[in-house]
Amino acid sequence: MPAAASPRIVLTDFDGTFADHGVVPESHIEATRRARANGHTVLLSTGRAICMVPRAVRELFDGAITGAGAVVEIGGERLCDHLVPEDVGRRAAEVLLGHGVGFALEASDAIFTTPHTAEVMRARLSDGGRAERNAREVLASVQTPEHLTAHRFAKISVWGSPVPMEVLAREIGPALRPLPNSVATDDSHAGELQLVDVDKADGMRLILAHLGADVSAAIAVGDGMNDLGMLEAAGTAVAIDGGASALLEHADLVVPPPSENGFALALERLGLL
Repeated sequence: MPAAASPRIVLTDFDGTFADHGVVPESHIEATRRARANGHTVLLSTGRAICMVPRAVRELFDGAITGAGAVVEIGGERLCDHLVPEDVGRRAAEVLLGHGVGFALEASDAIFTTPHTAEVMRARLSDGGRAERNAREVLASVQTPEHLTAHRFAKISVWGSPVPMEVLAREIGPALRPLPNSVATDDSHAGELQLVDVDKADGMRLILAHLGADVSAAIAVGDGMNDLGMLEAAGTAVAIDGGASALLEHADLVVPPPSENGFALALERLGLL
């Protein structure tokens, strides 16, 4: 298929879309470079905090939406940086600690958690031969301060909760909403808590406005529920086969997971390569 006639803006999720357990296929790296060389803008759009994205991955892209829409950066310029209000953060930590939940408070420059959860994170990133490439770099951002909420943060990741995510969100209050994440887990109750008025779709619109581009130029690629708003709003929605059913319903194109080079296949089929 010939290259697209006009420049497009591609926004791709990371876990389960661009990478498999943190490992990026060489085909995805090459496709990203070729698309950019052809005049298209390619951005990462992830639930991860930017400090949890390896530098080599960041450097592949023109910019990034991180924290599921909390932070938006392009061309070295930060367009927004949403933080959980201090009172909401304190209440969230109180509820999560009260339930004995493993959790991490995610800021742009660091991840704040308890010593126990820090050990859980280290184990998950090196478990059973599925170690994430650059795990040491990612884990360097993890801190265990005496007072967890002494630092501001944008989003919370949760593991091993004894109660459903919806219960946690309800006890914390209306400022945060629960979402499942794209990282495989054996926990019955795990996911993310993020600000109700922050979404990857908002980050996408901010980038489009910054670039002076119409939403019809946007191609969104994702596999999880925190990608839904972005796929609904984009001109072209690409879902990963086996991802959330709600995404598949809105997809203009469905491609295989990263293990089968789905992102590269999407760019090829859409004429960006």
